[in-house]
Formats: sequence, C-alpha cells, structure tokens
Amino acid sequence: MAKKVLVIGGGVGGVASSLMMAEEIRANKLDAEVTLISKSPYHYMPPLWLDVAIDGISVEKTRAPLKAIEKYGVKTVIDEVTSVNLAERSVTTATGRTYTYDYLVVALGTVNGWNVYPGLAEAGYHNYDPESAQVFNRAIKTFKGGRIVVLVPELPHRCGVYPLEITTLLANYYKVKNVKVDIKYVAPISLLGYHPLDILGPDIGRMARRILEEYGVEVIVHKGLERVDPEKRLVVTKNAELEYDMLVKVPPPRLPPLLNNPDFRHEKDERFTKVRTPHFQHPDYDEVYLTGEHSMKPAGLGLAGIFVHFASLRATSMILEEIGSVYSLYDYPPAHCVAYVGNGGFVGSCEVHYDAGEGRYKWNDRCYVTIRGPIVKLLKRTFYMSWLGRFKFGGNSEGEL
Repeated sequence: MAKKVLVIGGGVGGVASSLMMAEEIRANKLDAEVTLISKSPYHYMPPLWLDVAIDGISVEKTRAPLKAIEKYGVKTVIDEVTSVNLAERSVTTATGRTYTYDYLVVALGTVNGWNVYPGLAEAGYHNYDPESAQVFNRAIKTFKGGRIVVLVPELPHRCGVYPLEITTLLANYYKVKNVKVDIKYVAPISLLGYHPLDILGPDIGRMARRILEEYGVEVIVHKGLERVDPEKRLVVTKNAELEYDMLVKVPPPRLPPLLNNPDFRHEKDERFTKVRTPHFQHPDYDEVYLTGEHSMKPAGLGLAGIFVHFASLRATSMILEEIGSVYSLYDYPPAHCVAYVGNGGFVGSCEVHYDAGEGRYKWNDRCYVTIRGPIVKLLKRTFYMSWLGRFKFGGNSEGEL
C-alpha cells in the first residue's frame, strides 16, 4: 500500500516540502503519494507585501494559485484542518473530511498577536497581510511629515531584518520627496542579550548602525512594551513614552489555533511549538515533522522563510529516505537574507551550524554582509516573482487549474 504523506500549510514550508516529495516520488517510482491541505487557495510570497506597501505593486503579483502545483504530482485540498489526532495518525477538516497519514508535515507559520498588548491592534500600520499593506501604502503616500515610530513589541518576530528594511525605506522615500520626518526605531534587547540591531550578527549590525545614522534615525531600546494609546498617539514602554504621527508596528508571533494545545505547544514558550532537532520531528511522534515558523525559535533558528524552507527540505529528506528514495539526507546549508535598505539592499549570509550538545541550531554569530547596492532590490523582487511564476503557469485567478 502506498505511503501517505500529508502536508498542512500552503506557505513556503508546505509547498517546498510537497514539491520535493512529489518530484522524488516520481523520479524514483516510489510507492507513495503526497497531499497538501491549505485553507487558502493561494500560495503567497509575504516578502512582496513590503513592495505592496512601499511601491504599490498589486496584490495579485504576490500570489499564485495553489492548485497549480498539482501538475507536479501534489494532490491539493483547499480546506482548513480543524483537528489533528496524533495517536490515530489522522486529521479532520472544516468540511468534515478525515485524512489519514503515514507521515505528517506541519508548516502553518505563526499568527499575528496584535491583541497581546493593549491598543496595539487598533493603532498603526503594517504590511503583514496584503490588505493591510494596501492601507499602509495609502498612508505612506499621504503622510505630510512628523514623527514616525517603528515599533517592535518583542523578539523574535517574523523576518528579523524587517524593521531595518521599513525604517530605511521610509527614511529614503521621504528624503527624496523632501518631507521632513523624525524616525524612531523602538525595539527590545533579545533574551540572548543581542542589541536589536545585532540579531543578524555584529557585521550586519555595524552596517545597520551606519545606515541609520546617515538617515538620522534614533534607535531606542525599550525594556518591555506596556500599551499603545491610539487616541493620544502614544507608545508606552517600561522605560519610555513616545508620541507619534505615524506608527509602524511589527506583530508579536503567536501559535495558530490548531497548534495551540498540549499536543503541540512548547512547555516553556507558549508562543511556539515543541520540536526535536536536528530533523524537526515532534518529540513524541517520529512520523510528525514541524517545519513552520512556529517551530523555528525552539530549534534555534530565525522566524523567516529561508529558515522554514531549509527546515522543510531537511525533514522531507528524512521521510524520503524511509520510504526508499536514493536522495541523500539534506544537511542544513548556509542561509541568505536578501533585504531592502534605503535606496538599495544587501545580501546577508549566515553559516548555520548544529550544536549537538545544546540540541539547537545556531546562526547569529556567523552572519555577514556579502553584497550591498541598488541591484539587490531588483534581485530580491525578481527572485520572489520568479518563484511564484513557477506556480502561476497553468492556474487561473480563482486558484483552479
């Protein structure tokens, strides 16, 4: 009987895992099948939502119909998984269907915990979903000047370089437009003791300091966010109060509802799932792999698509080996961060290494800048759109073949 591989989540992790699995099944004529379940009919590329906010590109350019990956051999189900029975190896969806599995890959990401801090949900702008990115774009274009506060409530957060990106992009935009702004970058020190500019390593931190100084941006390290007052336009932290004319906010990461239960929730940090490294397995179920953003921090990695992508390939290679593939086990490679800064961008490279003694991956201490310049912005956008182009071929705007 064919082995059933079930993948939950239509983001970077779920799609990367499904494609690798399907291609190896076909190439090696394995007796296995892969099914991906996603509640969204689209595969989105969230980094492009920054382009929606800053440059006004259309939301359609940031997504592709998920059903299009069926031409690669992935059975795709547009439905929402509402429960997982780990003991019986089954999942149930909102439409009442039950799917059994021999292997399960969970890559659901995190949700935006705006309600964690009083007033945060009601205040400010962000581009962590396509609709909000469009609202943010209109606010950017009509802003007449004043104080901009870029607020990071807590660490870690999705895409560690994002606050630097949005801060310098706004600074450069208003400089070119000749609009007077006073930008404050407000963020906490990490639990590991990293200054907010050093979470991607000291080399990238030095570059960030130089760029922010050139734009006249003040970095304020807060000791914990208490609340945001939308009416008074006030950010209140444990050591500072800041008035703002525009607030740009970064979401606190929290678990998706499906994973917010004892079967998955991490005992020491309830924002994330438990996970066993180095292969990203569930601590109690070898056949269950957790490769979304929800498991990256416990594994020692950052909350970003590049880490999720490589974690998914590592986990998938384990499954493939067990079902008979000749594919070699996928070792975790160096990760590359391609980011916008000011009028250009940079590529940061992080040498990821696994510390068996601590049972965690490490990367912060081995990150450095490899390329910087205007061409990086073009390279970043081209890469993401090329990735989506692979899936758009053969699909229509309604997410069907």
